[in-house]
Formats: sequence, C-alpha cells, structure tokens
Amino acid sequence: MRRAHAIVVLFFIVSVCLAADEKEEEKVKPADSVQELQQQIEKVLEDTHTPGVSIAIVHKNGPEWVTGLGIADVASRRPVTADTLFRIGSTAKAFASLSILLLADQGKLSLEDPVHKLAPDVWFNNPWEATDPVRVVNLLEHTAGWDDIHFREYAKEAPDSMTLKQGLDYDHHSRTSRWRPGTRMAYCNSGPAVAAYIVEKITGQRFEDFVEQNLFAPIGMKTATYFQPPAGAATMQYHEDGKTPYGYSHILLRPSGAINASANDMAAYLLFYLNRGAVSGKRVVPSGDIDRMESPTSTWAAKEGMKSGYGLSNFWSIEEGFVYHGHDGGIEGGLTEMSYMPDYGVGYFYSINTENGTADEKIGKTIRAYITKGLEKPALPPVASLPADAADYAGWYEPDSPRVELTHFLGRLVGLSRIQFRDGKLFMTSLGARNDEYLPVAAGQFRHVSQKDPPSPVATFELLSVKPEGRFVQD
Repeated sequence: MRRAHAIVVLFFIVSVCLAADEKEEEKVKPADSVQELQQQIEKVLEDTHTPGVSIAIVHKNGPEWVTGLGIADVASRRPVTADTLFRIGSTAKAFASLSILLLADQGKLSLEDPVHKLAPDVWFNNPWEATDPVRVVNLLEHTAGWDDIHFREYAKEAPDSMTLKQGLDYDHHSRTSRWRPGTRMAYCNSGPAVAAYIVEKITGQRFEDFVEQNLFAPIGMKTATYFQPPAGAATMQYHEDGKTPYGYSHILLRPSGAINASANDMAAYLLFYLNRGAVSGKRVVPSGDIDRMESPTSTWAAKEGMKSGYGLSNFWSIEEGFVYHGHDGGIEGGLTEMSYMPDYGVGYFYSINTENGTADEKIGKTIRAYITKGLEKPALPPVASLPADAADYAGWYEPDSPRVELTHFLGRLVGLSRIQFRDGKLFMTSLGARNDEYLPVAAGQFRHVSQKDPPSPVATFELLSVKPEGRFVQD
C-alpha cells in the first residue's frame, strides 16, 4: 500500500508530507501529442534513475496509448513492453470487492452480513460485536477499526503454495477493533484478505481461481496473475537507486496486493470501469456494482451524506480540480497508480519498477496534464452559510484513527490541529505547518480551496457530533 487515502478523524499528516506542502509544486506543461508525452516521461525516467515504466491511457471507446518504456532488467538490458508484467500492489484490492459484489448479486451474501457468521473460523476481536459487529462492508472500506498488519506479517515470505487461511492464521493480533466498526476509516491490509477468504468459504474455490474465472478472463486480463510469473515475463524490481534489485516478494496475504499485470491487462481493466462493468458490450458485473464501489457508506461522514472518500477498494482523489476514482499501490521495488474519470470517459495506469517517489509523482502529473488538456473542470457547488453551531467546533483536534497504533503518539504530536471560523470560512492549521482553508457547501460539509491550486469541486471535510463520542471532523 502506498497511500492511505483514508477518511480519518483529523487526517494524519507525517512531517515529510508537511515539508512537501510548503514547497511550490512544479507545474507540468501538457503534452500536445503522445509522442511529446513519451518524451516527457522518458525524461523523468532519466532524471530519476528509474529503469522502466508500464503505461496505459484509455478512453471509453478504446485505448489511446498502451506501452512500456525503459528497461525491465538492468543486467540484461531487456526492454519493457506492453506485455511486461509489473507488480501492482494494493491496486489488486479491488478484485476482492468485485468478487464479493458478484456473490451479493447472486444472493449468496450481503455487504451488511456480520463476518463472524460467514467465516467463524477467522479470528478477530471486536469489543462491540454484540451491537456493532464487523460486517463485510467494513473489511472493504477499511472501517473495521483494525490495526494494519504488523511488521511480522509484512516481513513474512509466503510461498505461492501457502493457502489464504494459512496466511490469515500466521498472525492475527492486528485484527482487533480499536473503535466501533462502521464509524472511522483506517487503512488495513487484512480486511480485503478476510473478504477474499469469505469468497473461498462460499464458493469452495481458491480465491485466485475465482478471480481468474469470473474477472480476469471476462475482462480480458489475459496475463494477470497472483503468482510468480515465469522468468522473463515480468520486470525486475529495484531500490530507489534504480540499480540494486529486489528478489520477488511473496506477500503473506495475496488478495491485498500480489497481482502481476501488464499494460495490456490494465488497459482492459480500465475499459471495464469506464464502461461501467461491461466489456465489448457484454456485461461482466452490473453497472450498479461499479457505482457502489465508488461510493463510501460506512464512516460517520458517509452516513451523513459525504460522497467523497474510500468506497469498496476505490478511492476518490482530487487533482487540479478534477475528481478521479481508482486505487494506487506499492510493493518492494514498485509503485503503481490506476485512476479514471467516469464523467469524462478517460483513465490511466502506470507502474514503475523502483520505489522512487519523485518519479512516481512526476509521471502521474505528466499523464494527468495530458489527459485533462482542453477538458472543462467540474462546476463548483455554491457556497453556503456556516452552520449555526459552527463556533462549537472551534478548537484543537488530534488524530484519533491511526492506521498503525504503534505510531499513534507521533500522529498526535504532528497532526495536532486547530479549527477556526472567520469570514464565512473554516481554517485548519497545525503545529506541523498545515494551513488549509475550506468553504461551506452543505450542512456541516466543506470543500477545500487553495491559493495555488484549483478549488475542490466536491466536499471533502465534515463536522460531526456523535454520541457518546463527542465532536469530530472527518477529512
């Protein structure tokens, strides 16, 4: 997992991100053609010592550019092609959600089913289980309240022969709800894996086989696999220097991030989303399933009508005034982003074979500048008046739904923030130099405005009064 994209009680900001916010972001000149775009991306690869990248830019009616650039194996100089397999990390999580939705469509389960009824042999601890059970939806929207998997689980090298249940049983201590499920979001890699095990329990199939049969094959992802590819089929993965290779990482919970996929595979996957679950006119999943994936429902804010956030393995992100859906991912020696804009019928994928965050950021900006050139930004919602009780929310707030409990103390130090209201606006400042401005758009909901970037076209911040917990903000 690379970015949490979480709805949390006061967004957790680490000092590195705060320092980045203080820098003036570099603006990208949109390319006029695919040829110019290729030149821009090749320059990024060269400047950042990134060996290679897999790319797909797709429109609703078909692919525009599907390619590989650079080198897949530094030692042999084997080039990246559109068929070279890359590790897509947490972008893989969506297949757990799609699988659950397929079973829900068949009446075999519901997103609201308690997990303990569907998989009683999976250990977890929820002090609120009698009144607020962990439900299937909580696994996929990361609202079970569980800690992210612990270092021991991240470090475990699990052979492809290990079953999913064996992976879940290896260390269950992170699966304890720290607050009432269905209230706050904290990114957790074990949730989708437990959902995948529920798929196995109901179907009697290995999860990877179910996905191959019901999703990879009908979508047209001909070479995608959860398992280690044959020699020469995949890129090598490199440290940030672009020279030092990693070995193949056999992650413990395959459904949460083990997929290998090519640019051609991911072009087909993007078409699947842009055509709302159909491929070449043939429906793979109902269009409503795609709508549901894009719609968070289980946080406090979502229950109060907030549309943005993290849905079923699908996040909202706002870049230069445009709203994207999708998921990104990271694994040892690789970073991935898959994003699309349903209202504009366009999306993109790229995956690099290093951990170079600068390359990742620059390639993303370069592609987005190209695909949005000439597009009209979404209309901004009208500004509303501040809520009558806004003054009651003024004061200091600390983060209260950390992804990793071990670092909660650090979040409290760095993320301590103050909310103030003046001139009809909400201002949030933090000890770590956060300085954000929001405009009210609905009861308790606010959208972000910036002096240097286009304003957000959707509400992303909400004031909440929850009994018995008290007053919160979710961002």
